[in-house]
Amino acid sequence: MESVCVAMVMGWLGCWASGTGAEMPVVFGVPGIQQTMLAEEPAPPPPPEKTPAKASKDKPPSTQPQKKALEKQTPKPGEKEEAEPDPFKVPDGSPEELLKYIESLRQLEAKGITTREQMIDFLRKMHKAMAEAADKILASKSTPEQWEQAAQAKAQGLIMLLQLGDPAAEEHLTQFADQLQKAGKKDLARQVRGILLLVQWRDLSGQQERKKHLEKIFQFLGEEPVGMPELRLMAGIGQELEYRMPDLAVSAYRQFSQLAAKSNLPVAQQLAKRWEAVTRRLELLGKPIEIKGYTLDGKEFDWEKFRQGKVVLIDFWATWCGWCIKEIPEMKRLYEAYRDRGFEIVGISGDEKREDLENFLQNTPIPWTILYGKDGPSPTIEYYGISAWPTMLLVGKDGNVVSLNARGEKLREELHRLLGPIEQKEEPK
Repeated sequence: MESVCVAMVMGWLGCWASGTGAEMPVVFGVPGIQQTMLAEEPAPPPPPEKTPAKASKDKPPSTQPQKKALEKQTPKPGEKEEAEPDPFKVPDGSPEELLKYIESLRQLEAKGITTREQMIDFLRKMHKAMAEAADKILASKSTPEQWEQAAQAKAQGLIMLLQLGDPAAEEHLTQFADQLQKAGKKDLARQVRGILLLVQWRDLSGQQERKKHLEKIFQFLGEEPVGMPELRLMAGIGQELEYRMPDLAVSAYRQFSQLAAKSNLPVAQQLAKRWEAVTRRLELLGKPIEIKGYTLDGKEFDWEKFRQGKVVLIDFWATWCGWCIKEIPEMKRLYEAYRDRGFEIVGISGDEKREDLENFLQNTPIPWTILYGKDGPSPTIEYYGISAWPTMLLVGKDGNVVSLNARGEKLREELHRLLGPIEQKEEPK
């Protein structure tokens, strides 16, 4: 979750620089060394490839340049080897020079780092230096544009330090939000406060603590008309609730939808519509579900006829989804074990192009029913606000949904409860 949260924060900060347009908020998938190195422990980079030099027919290639280079790198007896300058030592200088220094920090390569701990230490030093350099600009005589850039850099540095576990970052970030408010930078101050509320939310573990913090969030959302900062906060909180506390997510999404519906931003209307769809899905537990689409041979799918007397797994998946593909072997095993007892699977593809789906199935045959729409993915996907892949729902023999997250061990437990244990086949002697 740590790497996802870093990516989210970095994505938001990227939106600041380009202005607050009417595009969808950036949440995941921000490229950069911060996310990849925090996500998993890195392997040392391979040595760079060398282009073989063309040998001369008359004489061998000269080694003189290599000798000179070696002489420069190897100190003579009695000489001290020159230490490389510390890239995190913040220099003095004009606002322009300090902004160039901040940009150099953003482009800095993490050399010689082979562990996650080393990368976290590198990121802490980098963002601490970024915040310190920004402070120097904010305290000097700078142009409004330079001040704005420095404020964004400081916010970025402090937010990343907070994510990386700096004990003083939360207090510094709160103070900075107040400083921005007093300086008349109301929008930037609100963005910082919104991200701070989300980061604080992620650090809470107990349900009661989260409920209490959610009240703070609703208070914050009600202070100003809904803009991009508020939409980003609602999207982040909603995703967390959806998969951790679905009961609380229903009431939260309803309030989010009401707030977003009052906004003049086109993206707010889109989000309100999607949150209504997500609420519809989260309320399915114990209720019937509607499935629409076409089988790959072009026939309209009859859900009511298909599900009669069966336990059905509804798998929202896509061929581009790595986790979806990883689930297939286990699903095949359970399908084979339980099919004779009344277990079925229907896969609803989220592929944008039908040909991608068909090409995949040619190479990886799947024994259960696969649905697609008439001119695109099944409308069931949008109707239930599916945005995470895979999403698996389990329907009981009575036609009502019994699980909103029937993956892995949860699916095995539900099938054991509804259809009994898997029969163990005797090994041949």
